[in-house]
Amino acid sequence: MDWKLVTILSIFLLINILLLTIIKIKENFDNISLDIGNEICFYFCNLGLSILQKKDFNYVLGNLGINMKEYFFFDSLPSFIKYEYDDIHNCFISNNITNEFISKIFISATWSVNNDKLYHFWNCMKPLIHKILDETFQKCLLKKSVNNPIIHFRCADTPFIKQDGYHFQYYPFFKEALNQIYIKTNHKYNNVDIMSCSFHKSNKEKQDSCKIYSESLQRYLKEIGYESSIVCNSNIDDFATLFYAPAVISTSSSFSFMSGFFGNGIFISTESIEGKICNESGTYIPAKNVEDKVCNSCKDFTIYGYNLMHNLVDDYNNTDNVIRLLNN
Repeated sequence: MDWKLVTILSIFLLINILLLTIIKIKENFDNISLDIGNEICFYFCNLGLSILQKKDFNYVLGNLGINMKEYFFFDSLPSFIKYEYDDIHNCFISNNITNEFISKIFISATWSVNNDKLYHFWNCMKPLIHKILDETFQKCLLKKSVNNPIIHFRCADTPFIKQDGYHFQYYPFFKEALNQIYIKTNHKYNNVDIMSCSFHKSNKEKQDSCKIYSESLQRYLKEIGYESSIVCNSNIDDFATLFYAPAVISTSSSFSFMSGFFGNGIFISTESIEGKICNESGTYIPAKNVEDKVCNSCKDFTIYGYNLMHNLVDDYNNTDNVIRLLNN
């Protein structure tokens, strides 16, 4: 028997198996047809509820309403986690977080941190969530080296549908966010990536408008001294990129919160649902001018008072008018 030939053939076979495995995994990194941020939030909120009850976490991923076998990353999340988290449970209790409190909230919306209890709920779990996501990304060959801060610029179905909580930010918001990153890291980044994918529940008119808005933001960043690139890959790939970024600037979304808040770097966000802060007549008061914040603990990562309110915009497809407002 020619052992040299056998060895060569064995190596060749192993290489082919490895390549097929990588291709199979990469095929699953096309855009997947679910809201990743909401589903990740749903998963980890249920884990938190299990810890509150001191129970093992048993989770059938199909409960998310889809065939999870189609989605390698979600199928790779642990479906069983043994309870051994007295430290997290005690953190919940010390912050007066109860099962009843969490159960009153629509679970997939708990990412919208607009009060102190929700902040502490996620902050107590932060090290564990980071560990689980990091291990899952590595398992899926999605671990990345990311050099630049990333602005997650949400523009697709929003803000056109004028949904509460999803607004554009006046451009000085981004200057303030980048300044805070400099203060927190003592490092001046010269390049910033703008992550903007406009295909989510949108049509061509909205996508064309989003392109104009992202390029306008790019010009503003150049004016204040930052070079930038507009990036958009598959949604699961972008989720991993945000997780490993040195800093994430969120314009408010479950996608950027669940990746950025629990990720490797600094997380900066606009306020979550500022409609909660109104005077008696219902007129919006910028939170930066309100002493009693909805979430006092959120000042660690939140910049208040820069959201362009929907009632000031007649038509978001009138990009010239909106950009004039954003520059104010």
